Amino acid sequence: MPKNHIYTLARKWIPVAGLIFITCANFKAYFNTFYNAEEFFEKAEKIRLQNRGEKIPQSAINDYEKVIEKSRLVLDEYPEFKLRKKAFILIVQSHFYRGELRETVGALGEMKDEFGDKVYIEVEFWTSLVKWKQNKPQPAINGLNELINYGLNVDMEAKAYLTIAEIFLEQKMHTEAMDNLEKSAERIQDQNEKGQIYYRIAELSFDAKSYDRALSAYQEVIKNSQSKKQIQEGNLTTVQIYRLKGNLDLAASSIKNMLLDENYKSIYADLELELAKLYDQQNMISESRNRLESIVQDYPKTTVSAEAYYMLGNYSIEQDWDMEDALKQYSSVVKENKQSLYARPAQVRIKEINTYQQSKLDLESWSLRIAESDTIADFYFTEDEQKDLAQILYSIIELEAFHFDRSDTGLVYLDLLIQYAYQSKIFPKALYAKSVILEDKGELSLSKLLKQRIVNEFPKTDFALAIINTDKSYKIMTSTSDEKLLTAERKWNDNPALAMDGYREIVIEDTVSESSVKAAYFLAYQYDHYFVQPDSALKYYEWILKHHSDSYQAEPSGKRAAFLNSVFVDTSEINDY
Repeated sequence: MPKNHIYTLARKWIPVAGLIFITCANFKAYFNTFYNAEEFFEKAEKIRLQNRGEKIPQSAINDYEKVIEKSRLVLDEYPEFKLRKKAFILIVQSHFYRGELRETVGALGEMKDEFGDKVYIEVEFWTSLVKWKQNKPQPAINGLNELINYGLNVDMEAKAYLTIAEIFLEQKMHTEAMDNLEKSAERIQDQNEKGQIYYRIAELSFDAKSYDRALSAYQEVIKNSQSKKQIQEGNLTTVQIYRLKGNLDLAASSIKNMLLDENYKSIYADLELELAKLYDQQNMISESRNRLESIVQDYPKTTVSAEAYYMLGNYSIEQDWDMEDALKQYSSVVKENKQSLYARPAQVRIKEINTYQQSKLDLESWSLRIAESDTIADFYFTEDEQKDLAQILYSIIELEAFHFDRSDTGLVYLDLLIQYAYQSKIFPKALYAKSVILEDKGELSLSKLLKQRIVNEFPKTDFALAIINTDKSYKIMTSTSDEKLLTAERKWNDNPALAMDGYREIVIEDTVSESSVKAAYFLAYQYDHYFVQPDSALKYYEWILKHHSDSYQAEPSGKRAAFLNSVFVDTSEINDY
């Protein structure tokens, strides 16, 4: 073979070999780049799914950015890349989860321009999601339903139902959301995704007290989720559901089995607390207390120990009536864990106890005077004294009966208020409180009598209206004062003396109604200007100021009373002289 021919062959083959080498190198480069993009995406998705319903962590946001960078590099540098469609989809998803809606729309447009109808489903799906995030929920739902009707593979159908559910949840339409979540869970193939969806169903069902549905969903979480945290939470909440449904033996055995299993070590404290609650539910107070005291020793500075201290504080009140120990336990709640859900309730309890103790101290100064009232026939408290006493007593009553669950003691203080502070503005409120307590105790006839009294004597109060609105059998009876006022007005022209008797009768019998203040002002005016009996006029002017200081008649009555008093003073000085 001629030398030049060999050279020619060599020249022909060298470029080919070089091309093969370069092509292989390119393939390796773009393959590695895209492989890295997919790895970052999977990593970001795992974080996002574990934090579903919450803000996406920054680490996932950063990973999505790397997905975009590497996918763009492949698209820009390697136009021959066969997985370009997949690269575009990764870019679309990553922009969307980063909250970059404009960039998402732009990437969707690029993908549509390159692939046309081949990416119809993907474009419509993500366009619907963009509409959702643009506060267009109904167009988004419509678009997703159209896709479902168009025909999707199982995974895409599952994702469509899941997205519809998320939109409904955002709109607080929980029934519709749950229906779509279950459709998604039934169709999704990915086990971890299935676990995440059932976790959402379980949470929503538990919050709605749909315990059977929640129990079923948590069992699916335990079976499918790859999140250890969610599996443990599923087991813990399952126990709670058993307890709430009254399956106490099953709850107890489940707790004890998990406490013997090292796999549940991270939730031992929660399980111990559930056991304490289980004992409490069975009225095994001593066992519950012992368990709670062990928790605060074994698991300090945790949310569990904080809740345990709160329960111990409740026992100090409910079982021991030991305010000082209760204060100690409630104060420990915040010290244990400021983030505890029981931190705020504990602070409220502390405030209640302090208020109660101060009110009891304030009441001690009245004890001697109350004792005197029982031995002195004509003893009475002034209106201002009744006001002060009523405020102290009602503070104790409200805490005893409605906060500390000591209704019997509350009734004792209520009777004191009703007996000694009948002229206070709190009086109808006290009557109403007593009627509520008696009703709760099953003493319905006594409660009904009190309610009717409120309706009759204090018809314009909120308490009377509440009674009538709750039970239509209670009616505001036509005031006898109203009837007497009409009668007196009719008689005035024919028989003024008889009419005056009618007006006086109203004032004597009634210090509350609007008719009584009208009658008193009529009497005062007539005695002042018609009969010229200033002492009688002054009596009724002052009656108005005492009983109806906020009435329309109070201002002119005050001016006239001041004038008449000044006249009496001048007259007295002349007589002395």
